[in-house]
Amino acid sequence: MAEPGPPGILRVWRNLHLVDVLVCEELNATLAARVGCTLVEYDLLAWVFAAPSRRMRMLELARLLRVTPGGLTRIVDRTVKAGWIRRDRPADNRREVYAVLTDEGRALLRSARPAYLGVLQEMIAGQLAGADLAALLDVSGKLLDRISGSPAGRSIAP
Repeated sequence: MAEPGPPGILRVWRNLHLVDVLVCEELNATLAARVGCTLVEYDLLAWVFAAPSRRMRMLELARLLRVTPGGLTRIVDRTVKAGWIRRDRPADNRREVYAVLTDEGRALLRSARPAYLGVLQEMIAGQLAGADLAALLDVSGKLLDRISGSPAGRSIAP
């Protein structure tokens, strides 16, 4: 039976998803072994680092990390305990909560970056010729721009 939609769209999606799974598994294992944090903790720190003033609303973080608000609370609790993040509640709106990157959090990001980039280099760049990598960057950028509705969509990456 032929796949509905453009040729191979289901296989394209499965391939993208499976590559994401494999790369994330390796990133998680490498970060845990080399720097003592999980991938989701690293991603949380990276998103906060990329935000203006190194602070981000908890609800926005939950969306970006694809976790529930309750799940994010547990992740943030661990990063607060480790000293990488602190919580901030603005005096004028006590219901809103921000995650704020600490100096220790910045230091962890700096120390984790070589391991993180090493996994990406090995698992993605190391598997593709230069032209294929450039084509993947172009295609993934186009897809992100079109789905997000603007070239600004590219700026959401940590």
